[in-house]
Amino acid sequence: MVLGLVNHERYVLLPDRLFDGKGNFLSKPAVVVEGKRIVDITTRGSVDVGEQSKVIELKGVTLLPGLVDAHVHFTGLRTYNPAEIAVVPQDLRVLRAAQDAQKALLSGFTTLRDCGGTIALSLRRAIAEGTVPGPRILASGRPICQTGGHCDTHYMPLEDVIKRGSALLCDGPWECRKAARIALRDGADFIKVMTSGGVGSEKDDPRHPQMSVEEVKAVAEEAHRVGKKVASHAQGAEGVKIAILGGVDTIEHGYFLDEESIELMKERGVCYVPTLCLVEVYRKTLENPPPGIPEWRLKKQEECIEYMPQSFRAAYRAGVKIATGTDYYGPPLRAFGSHADEPIVMVKYGMNPVDALTASTKNAAECLGLSNVGVVDKGMVADLVGVLGDPETDIETLRNVVFVMKEGFVVLRR
Repeated sequence: MVLGLVNHERYVLLPDRLFDGKGNFLSKPAVVVEGKRIVDITTRGSVDVGEQSKVIELKGVTLLPGLVDAHVHFTGLRTYNPAEIAVVPQDLRVLRAAQDAQKALLSGFTTLRDCGGTIALSLRRAIAEGTVPGPRILASGRPICQTGGHCDTHYMPLEDVIKRGSALLCDGPWECRKAARIALRDGADFIKVMTSGGVGSEKDDPRHPQMSVEEVKAVAEEAHRVGKKVASHAQGAEGVKIAILGGVDTIEHGYFLDEESIELMKERGVCYVPTLCLVEVYRKTLENPPPGIPEWRLKKQEECIEYMPQSFRAAYRAGVKIATGTDYYGPPLRAFGSHADEPIVMVKYGMNPVDALTASTKNAAECLGLSNVGVVDKGMVADLVGVLGDPETDIETLRNVVFVMKEGFVVLRR
């Protein structure tokens, strides 16, 4: 087994099968990588190996584009106790987050989008410069939230929340516009807004809307004028509609969708990141509550469980573009390295396995605005993952990762 970064000028990869990210499978292919790019995809019989090539035989393996998790949070937390963020030193949480990044990469996820938090901004840089191993990270930095909204830390005095800076609290279009500019100043790859209550915030309801269309529009204008996307935490249908009418690019969660919100997503080309694997997480935590998890959170989880699969199926049937995202952030059942949970649960609740693979590759990459990853094609960045078995017939094989290449570097080979 190779664990770490191993580079060779030219690789010839010989798996049993290839999924290209666009819905197609190729039997007995040869994928040629030079430097950071894929330069050829052909069959074994016609590949030009060449003297300078390193040949990697991948018997029994299906090769895929590097997988994408479009919704995580690098927090360095390890429990469900809200007090942990206050009592665990920041530097320890940063070290844990670096470990989490490596776990994600070794599980075959070569690109992650962090949807709110400050650690990812520096972790992204550390990975890019080679200080620590990890996936490609897109980070939003601090999310934008109304006073009393989902990312307002309700149990702390308001002045402490503002001073601590875990969220950019703002009210009214001009404050929201300034908050967007601050997020961009911080180095955000995209901007995250909160247009509904949530499960993890005590004093609001996931079904209730937050922010106004005008406030979201102000954020979206600032982001779009510099080529950045906007993602919205939106669990209730009204919050989804506010977000879409305000011009966001992706809807996160969407637990309580209705026909109008689904039609708006489809009509405006908004990508849906359902974080459906949380259905299973919520069930397990209700059956056996982890230490420190508040009763109010368990109650909210129970209220959501019934609706989450219904909303997912309705959006899928309607043809909404869907991307995988786990909303994992570190504690048990939501640990990094378990990102395959999302496509596996999507299949469990009715998605075709090929569509689940596409949601984890091409769709997710497009959702993030990345045009050079997510598919296996000539000229694309050489992010490639090998799983033992055939995920088309058994999606669980996504857990059996035996080969990972990121940007032409072999990260893992078993």
